[in-house]
Amino acid sequence: MRILILGGTIFLGRHVAAEALARGHELTLFTRGLHGADLFPEAEHVRGDRADLAPLRGTWDAIVDTSGYASADVAESARLDAGRYVFVSSCNVYPDWPDEPVDEDSPTWTEGEDYGQQKALAERALEAERPGAWASVRAGLIVGPHDNVFRLPWWRERIARGGDVPAPAPPGRELQLIDARDLAAFLLDLAQDGIAGAFNGTAPIGQTTFAEILEGGARLHWVAEDALHDVEPWTELPLWLPERFKGTWRIGTERAQAAGLRCRPVAETIADVDAWLRERPELPDWRAEHRPPPMSAAREAELLRR
Repeated sequence: MRILILGGTIFLGRHVAAEALARGHELTLFTRGLHGADLFPEAEHVRGDRADLAPLRGTWDAIVDTSGYASADVAESARLDAGRYVFVSSCNVYPDWPDEPVDEDSPTWTEGEDYGQQKALAERALEAERPGAWASVRAGLIVGPHDNVFRLPWWRERIARGGDVPAPAPPGRELQLIDARDLAAFLLDLAQDGIAGAFNGTAPIGQTTFAEILEGGARLHWVAEDALHDVEPWTELPLWLPERFKGTWRIGTERAQAAGLRCRPVAETIADVDAWLRERPELPDWRAEHRPPPMSAAREAELLRR
């Protein structure tokens, strides 16, 4: 197949490109050329911006859109000459999430300018431009090597340093994490097989626990939620939201599983992330403002005293 990837040199797109080439597909990467210009020399590289698709010339069997955000830009790219369109969306398309559990039939946003709202409107734009001829994968928390958003790596770096580590109780709190390589394979499966529809792209409910992702040489001290009252959720302690957000790790994936989404054991992902971190990766600045900062020793000590 001839595949166009909109994006493709940072994290998820990088894994999609690697998997596409491993499957023997002919690949075009449309990027701004700011990161990974030396990656995938066997692919065609076209430089440009989502707001101006003029540099793109050609016909493709499929488009995999890993970078679409603004609904108007996605509507424009949907008009490119391609047989199939697979769009990376987000679980933020659901107004009820993360306050409540959701599944693949839950209502999505119908208006708005925020991230999840624009992702939902992009899906609606795809249906308007390509009725019944597109797939949307509403990604959950994506992890794996080359993760520049750095939530699981934040924890793995801290565990590797050892010592006493405050962790949000309970240790058995369930999480849903999807390895970017498994998500990449699923995106390409949808493109190859021409499967349409909307799917939640994350692991099954109950896939792993906080205790499992924090295994290692550090001494864990589980801090009760009422002692974390002044902790910034998701940022100061990545992957943690208070229990009142009942839907955080309750994302139904039945349709995606039926369509072939498979998730490797979390232990395998953790081992590969640890190995990648030992290489001391230099992260691109894209989305740097979203990365959780390291916790200071003084702040850790304060939480441990609680």
